[in-house]
Amino acid sequence: MLLLQVDRIDIILQWMLVHWVEITGSVLGLVGVWLEAKQNIWCWPVGLLNVIISMWVFFFSKLYADVILQVFYLVITIYGWYFWVFGGQKKYEVPIRKLFRKEFIVMLILGFGLTGVLGYFLRNYTDAAFPYWDSLVTVWGVIATYAMAKKIMEHWLMWIVINLNCTAIYFFKHLFAFSPLYFIFTLLSVYGYLKWKKDYTKQRAA
Repeated sequence: MLLLQVDRIDIILQWMLVHWVEITGSVLGLVGVWLEAKQNIWCWPVGLLNVIISMWVFFFSKLYADVILQVFYLVITIYGWYFWVFGGQKKYEVPIRKLFRKEFIVMLILGFGLTGVLGYFLRNYTDAAFPYWDSLVTVWGVIATYAMAKKIMEHWLMWIVINLNCTAIYFFKHLFAFSPLYFIFTLLSVYGYLKWKKDYTKQRAA
């Protein structure tokens, strides 16, 4: 019995050594989303490290749309970091706001239109594993991150859908550190939405 437990521990340690990059990215991702839900500015530098690690993992998993996504994340993360610090009135903290109707319409058109274009390209010109599914996550991930940078409350709802899709994609690609991570991200996104909604109510009452 003791020998069996030792063997299991050895297997787990070996798996962690092989997948340490995924694990590191997973931990940083969790910390980053938790900080974001708290509206803590440190969510951006933590997110920046997560982007770099994720870019590496996705490239070698042939999830090329996700690699492209991480490049956009890199740019938007730097922008969001700056905007949260200096984008408010008198260069002070940016308040939470709701999505405008025109923004919603533009996001829908861009979101589904670019998903189709990118999916077609990946399907016909690359060996991408899930071209259209991956493209959906990619395009809407960029839109959600932009909305996050602008402190639009509904970006959490976008992340709930995106993270559920990512959970399935990474499971099928055998990225077993990332798949449960994105399910936890889904739960954190629900928490983040409820937290921001509460903070928005307090903000309006102030």
